[in-house]
Amino acid sequence: MTLAARDEGSVRVLSLTRPPGNTLGLSVLAELRAGISAAAGDPKVRALVLGSGLPKYFSSGLDLSEIMALPEDQRPRDFEALLGCYRALLLAPKPVVGALSGAAILGGLIVAMGCDWRVMAEESGKVALSEIRLGLTPTPALVTRLSALSNDQRVVKEMVLRGKTLRAAEALAAGLVDEVVPEAEVSERALALAKRLAKSAPAAFASLKKGLNAPFLDEALWSRSMAEFGVLIAGVEAREGMAAMRDKRRPRWED
Repeated sequence: MTLAARDEGSVRVLSLTRPPGNTLGLSVLAELRAGISAAAGDPKVRALVLGSGLPKYFSSGLDLSEIMALPEDQRPRDFEALLGCYRALLLAPKPVVGALSGAAILGGLIVAMGCDWRVMAEESGKVALSEIRLGLTPTPALVTRLSALSNDQRVVKEMVLRGKTLRAAEALAAGLVDEVVPEAEVSERALALAKRLAKSAPAAFASLKKGLNAPFLDEALWSRSMAEFGVLIAGVEAREGMAAMRDKRRPRWED
């Protein structure tokens, strides 16, 4: 098991530990989705903290080696599983706090964006939605969410069109995280926040959260997003982009 669960009073704490960078393969994503669903359906749980058992990493994103080992027609399945976790977080009727102990990049940021609040490590925290560097797209559905979270659309453009990575202070200034604290205090601060949120009126909170997240769960938007992603991941640019990241080199986009 790579996902540990414990209860701190009425708060369920889920901690992902898959060295070295908490990459998100299918089995990990299945565990994560099951953990989210269990917390959402447990009447004794009033809030959820999602964190990492690793220093310097929340998650480095999808497991590219796993994806590249699949036949091309099956490669979208990891992304679909990732989006299943993200949507489960948006649909959870309870407060969800992300304890970002370090980097939340690519799929790691997608999971973090599913949380209602995000607490990030000052020293090692960074965020990126840089699928463009892989010849892929974060999809219109996720760009819509990123744009809604950020108070600076120039930053959104730099992230998705140029693949810019933001450090913790930049992510805070852009509105993509809610608090930045020393790395040693991330888990404690996230838990303290979740305990306060657990005292919210549960039915009212669930109703308000459903309304706030409704624009990001539009089925037509999701269908279009998955269609676009499927086309790109089957293309030559994605093959080159993922191979370049695996081989730690710059991609070659020219013919």
